[in-house]
Amino acid sequence: MKIALAFVLTFFCAACAHQTPQVNSESALWSPDVAMQGLVGSWVVDLRGSPGDASYTQPFVVSSVDLAQRRIGGSFYGSDITWSRGNTAWGKLVITFITSNGQGEYTHTATLVGETLVGTSTARHRNLLVPWTARRAVQ
Repeated sequence: MKIALAFVLTFFCAACAHQTPQVNSESALWSPDVAMQGLVGSWVVDLRGSPGDASYTQPFVVSSVDLAQRRIGGSFYGSDITWSRGNTAWGKLVITFITSNGQGEYTHTATLVGETLVGTSTARHRNLLVPWTARRAVQ
């Protein structure tokens, strides 16, 4: 009996470990295409160095969305987006994009959490990693 119980528990635990993660969308009506298209517009990015620092903001403008290619167009910190990709496969919107300031490339990645983009920017040529948040610009 103990061996049978151990076998059942082992099988059950193994099955649980291999389940597909639950989609984390806020609503059963969540639409990946609507989420991507919802990025269009002006955002204000807060790039403060640490939580206690004064706000340091820069613009992020999404001027276009290509749903077929899962790409966005626009600018970040005054530099054009040269490459991008959006991913909605996990029930949330994650974007990554590249800009350049003439000195080197910057890679930016963000996840839409509610109405806020929570992201990071990196630049190898500057040994830089900056966490940031962005909210829609007030019109």
